[in-house]
Amino acid sequence: MTTNDTTTPVEPGQVTFTEQQVLYALNKAADDILDAVNAGDEGLRDAMNLIVNAAADYLTGRAHTLQEVVARDYDADYPTILRWIEVAVR
Repeated sequence: MTTNDTTTPVEPGQVTFTEQQVLYALNKAADDILDAVNAGDEGLRDAMNLIVNAAADYLTGRAHTLQEVVARDYDADYPTILRWIEVAVR
């Protein structure tokens, strides 16, 4: 595997990251995966966005369930978000 990443690897042990660093890493990973598979604007992209939002909300204690994540971060309701994601699993 090759990479163009020029960051220095973190040594094993206890490491602390800021919320901004975690969000950047989560969003970068999601974008890289979506770009690698040429994902469209719905389905897989919606699922990846929900994963990123849920991880951030769980880590910060702002939400403890997916329903709470959706209520906090989305204008649409929980069943609608799930329907968007179901496009990817059909």
